Amino acid sequence: MHEKLEPLTRTELEEWWDRVPGARRFMKALGREAEKNHALAVDIDAAEVEGFLTVFTDEFRRRNYLSVIERLRLTAGESADEFVTELVERYEPHYMPDLLSGSMMTDVARKRILSGYVLLVKVEGRATWLAEVMNDFNRVEDAGKGTVIFFTSELPAQFTFRLTDFITPYDVQFFAINLMESARLNQTEKLYTATLTAKLAGTSARLAKNLARAELYADGRRLVAEVMGAAYRQRDYDRAVWETQIQFALPIVETVREKLIARNLVELKKLLPATDEFGKELREALDMELRHLHYYGGNDKVFSQSDWDILEMVYRARNDLSHLDTLDREQLDKIFALADF
Repeated sequence: MHEKLEPLTRTELEEWWDRVPGARRFMKALGREAEKNHALAVDIDAAEVEGFLTVFTDEFRRRNYLSVIERLRLTAGESADEFVTELVERYEPHYMPDLLSGSMMTDVARKRILSGYVLLVKVEGRATWLAEVMNDFNRVEDAGKGTVIFFTSELPAQFTFRLTDFITPYDVQFFAINLMESARLNQTEKLYTATLTAKLAGTSARLAKNLARAELYADGRRLVAEVMGAAYRQRDYDRAVWETQIQFALPIVETVREKLIARNLVELKKLLPATDEFGKELREALDMELRHLHYYGGNDKVFSQSDWDILEMVYRARNDLSHLDTLDREQLDKIFALADF
């Protein structure tokens, strides 16, 4: 899936990590955590690690301008000793291990072999010994021993700094609506599309970038299937659309109900009091739900033709959503057109 997605541009990366509140909190908190613990793991969507490293390197360099920041790659199959051996061969070729230190990584920390370095290690695959290596490095309380940050999703929560702990749907919605600034949609349509994007993209800025388009509003199913590839699930997509339509359409439908009552109050009062088929007593006009307006008002021809057309449209839309059905583009357009009814 990820190979087909358009990557974020440098401007979009900076927008995400510098302006989106949750992402910015994550970036700042990670910088503080690295200064405190010196060896830690970070869990970010694998497709977004490179973009994050580009921005984080600049951020960390501003905070630690004397440090040398380097990127390394750790492939599956390497042992702890092999990894640490690679480190010492790279940064201290004349290293002589102290067998009384307990472990090579503890010895590396005590001898300050990585002093002045910030190593950003992208882990490819599973390295079950990472937690032990981090503990061995952090066991030595020396602020000058250097910093090692592993990027992996394979460690338990207590060892890992996770982006998902900081990002909320509102962060992704905020990012998406800024991406759609020039889209040919009105403000309600943009906000709807940004909200749907947030439900579909999770915490992924890259997915949000590829979904936050006018096509998501116009022909969402095709776009989402294309963007998500093998991860696409029709049921999940339909559920996200339904939840978003409930969030946006129902408040408009309720406003229309109240305004239809206000516009036809005199005639509606003549129909009351009444008791509906479920035994509910209707004493005030505002007690009347859409079904009451449709039934009683329709039989007595209370509404003008234009108001009746509006009532029928919102009544059907409300019924569709109540039965877990989604509205099509034409229905949604008509509902949104009533936002200022």
